[in-house]
Amino acid sequence: ESFLRLGHNEPAVDFARWYAPHQFSSGKVPCCVDQRGADPVVENDSHGELIFLFADIYRYTGDRAFAAVMWPYVDKAAAVLDELRLSERTERNRQGDRKALYGLLPPSISHEGYMDTPAYSFWDNFWGLKGLNDAAFLAEELGHRDRAADIREDAAEFSADIGASVGL
Repeated sequence: ESFLRLGHNEPAVDFARWYAPHQFSSGKVPCCVDQRGADPVVENDSHGELIFLFADIYRYTGDRAFAAVMWPYVDKAAAVLDELRLSERTERNRQGDRKALYGLLPPSISHEGYMDTPAYSFWDNFWGLKGLNDAAFLAEELGHRDRAADIREDAAEFSADIGASVGL
């Protein structure tokens, strides 16, 4: 985003084009890529962050062709976010001290302090919500109206679940 804000679009675009193909076939977005390849550890902020990157590149550049090429990655990442949040919308998470977990993204190690024990993280959830909202924006911009409506519905439900958790 800093490159984009400063008008240096090429490094952001180059990075996005390089990183996108490292997404797993399941749609999971790796937290990082190194000489060994895409890291498969569970970090649930990555999905929203990748979508945000693509959406911001589009916002700053207006490059519809870029957005269209990135759309399949966005759509798969949004589907993973939805699957993850739905996995925690369980009856178990409606009970007792687990009520605050209902509808949140599951535990991950997105924060380095969680390496030993994955934990629920609002960091993940806020990035996830940002990602869903940006995916809906891109879907709308690219003419995928039905998919945009579906993602907006997912984002609204997720936002309500996050709000309920914060309020507890």
